[in-house]
Amino acid sequence: MNIKQLEIFVTIATTGSFSKGAEAACITQSTASQHMAALEDSCGVRLLDRTGRGAMTTEAGKIMLVHARQVIKSLKETEQAILQFRQADGVELCVGGSTIPGTYLLPKAIAALRTSDPGIRVKAEIGDSSEVLARLGEEYIEIAIVGTTADDKRFTTEALGHDEILLVARKGHPWCGRESVQLEELLKEPIIMREKGSGTSDAVNAALRQQGVTPGDLLACATLPGSEAVKQAVLAECGVAFISEMAVRGELKRGELVSINLSGIAITRSFSLVHRKGRTLSPAATAFSSMLRQLQP
Repeated sequence: MNIKQLEIFVTIATTGSFSKGAEAACITQSTASQHMAALEDSCGVRLLDRTGRGAMTTEAGKIMLVHARQVIKSLKETEQAILQFRQADGVELCVGGSTIPGTYLLPKAIAALRTSDPGIRVKAEIGDSSEVLARLGEEYIEIAIVGTTADDKRFTTEALGHDEILLVARKGHPWCGRESVQLEELLKEPIIMREKGSGTSDAVNAALRQQGVTPGDLLACATLPGSEAVKQAVLAECGVAFISEMAVRGELKRGELVSINLSGIAITRSFSLVHRKGRTLSPAATAFSSMLRQLQP
């Protein structure tokens, strides 16, 4: 039994004629008869009776007709779904972003994608880098952009743009206006920390370790999830904090926050575009990745 036989059977049963069915299927009547004989052999029952009124379905043929139509309909729907997938039309793309790129890059990429590929619906999950990479590994999302290097053999990683992490304080802080601040002074100043697992936290800790300072050496007054919470804590004069330049650009421009030059330390990082190694990206994911590359900071 194959799809061609089912299509010819449905055509003959619908037209009530071998000749009309063969004509509709663009084959000879002899070929149509051969296909029907093969179908009946595979089923072990007669499906069509030749009568003076034409080809009529037997009781078994009536059952076959119902299911054959369902199979053909399902096949056409499958073909259409694959075509839409290939054209990235009417598909949902699941992506992930750690806090900074998820907040400041993903929305821009989604907006750009709406212009070039309006048929793609994007569902985004935002979390810290470790959470997003875990979701990628579990295949809940197809691609992700995170603020850390995905050192995991399961993933393929592409460096994407650069981000500067600044030490910031509220306007009016004693360090404002100073040319630089020494690392020893930072160790005595209340500081607001990002949660473990964030790309910002990883980059800051790595830079400080190079100077012989561990996170435990800092006078942490609070540990908060997400750059927005940290920024609001700085604005509320809880302490100073290391934050992505992208997250405080507006506050720096308005003079609400001030960037502090920490002597001898400059912290930069690359964002990482990540997907599962050895897996073929969907056309939608390929298009979205292209948008992120164009928008990289």
